[in-house]
Amino acid sequence: MIERYSLALVGCLAGLVGCTSNADVEPPSGCAQDSNVVGCEDPSTGFSCGNGERPDQSDSSLVCSDGVTSGDGLILYCCVQFTSSTCEADPSVQGCTGSSFGFSCTGTDSPSDTDSSLNCSQPTDGGNGELLYCCTD
Repeated sequence: MIERYSLALVGCLAGLVGCTSNADVEPPSGCAQDSNVVGCEDPSTGFSCGNGERPDQSDSSLVCSDGVTSGDGLILYCCVQFTSSTCEADPSVQGCTGSSFGFSCTGTDSPSDTDSSLNCSQPTDGGNGELLYCCTD
């Protein structure tokens, strides 16, 4: 059990988004909120998932870290709520490393216009009229 929490701590300290429990988030059936994910900070939510599921696959308002494998085979994620009419989480954005999360936006708004706690890169052209950003929490 210690390995599970140590890996999550290493993941969070390596720059993944912080974690805490948030009762308003409804995970998919293969995931559960996990307040025992160590080293996570508010306003994020910790999840443990199995069966290849991710917390953000059933809730488009979540932006999640890449996940860290626990000692018992579950994948531990830290996720933040993010809702915008012009920006959305986009894991296909290239060049986002470490603690960065990808976002694609239409119009002139950036993800940090919606969530001032985000620190975002300069935008790059996504080729479809979208601006692409890498942001950290």
